[in-house]
Amino acid sequence: MTDSGEQKIIRILLVDDHALIRRGMKGQFTLEPGFSVVGEAGEGLQAIELAAQLQPDVVLMDIDMPDMDGITATQQIKSDNSATRILALSAFDNDTQVMGMLGAGADGYCLKTIEWEQLVAVIQLILQGGAYLDPQIAQKVSRMLKPTVVARKNSSTLEVVQQPTLSNREHEILQLIAKGCSNQEIATQLYLSLGTVKSYVRMLLNKLSVDDRVQAAALAVRSGLI
Repeated sequence: MTDSGEQKIIRILLVDDHALIRRGMKGQFTLEPGFSVVGEAGEGLQAIELAAQLQPDVVLMDIDMPDMDGITATQQIKSDNSATRILALSAFDNDTQVMGMLGAGADGYCLKTIEWEQLVAVIQLILQGGAYLDPQIAQKVSRMLKPTVVARKNSSTLEVVQQPTLSNREHEILQLIAKGCSNQEIATQLYLSLGTVKSYVRMLLNKLSVDDRVQAAALAVRSGLI
């Protein structure tokens, strides 16, 4: 807690397998009022341990790391403490990493080419409950979520069905939702954490533009998704 009028220090955990990058960012944060780097990790398992120990406000998470990647680490950290804000900071923008981090519960995704002033602004944004995607990433996600139109014969009429693009994992989860499985049952069957399943379910509801699991199951059957 801070006294009235005292600026709250934003506590940062840096996660990157390149020590030089961590050192550079830590040096920048020492020059930034209101920020403090409370820990550094070079791989995912260490990041999980330090996040539990230090309880940082924000984790700057690299993705491609040895031993345990940033996606798996993000899933676990969010499962342990959903209040911890996680910002993916990667040199890559491939589909698997982007959707993996968002599905794991990351609050934002930035490329390492981001300007320092913008990075500081993004951190403040996600701390206030917002979310951020690098414009290049946002375009990629928009393309991936854009529904494709398929035509299907229904009796004597031609029915046009809006069919969103789902990953194999999303198909598996949607099938289990349609069978009436709870989030915990889905997590057990697919060997996922409960937090990861919840993230996937939220993403599915958004993709299908429905409000709840019942509507999702009905739409999936009606449109031929399962």
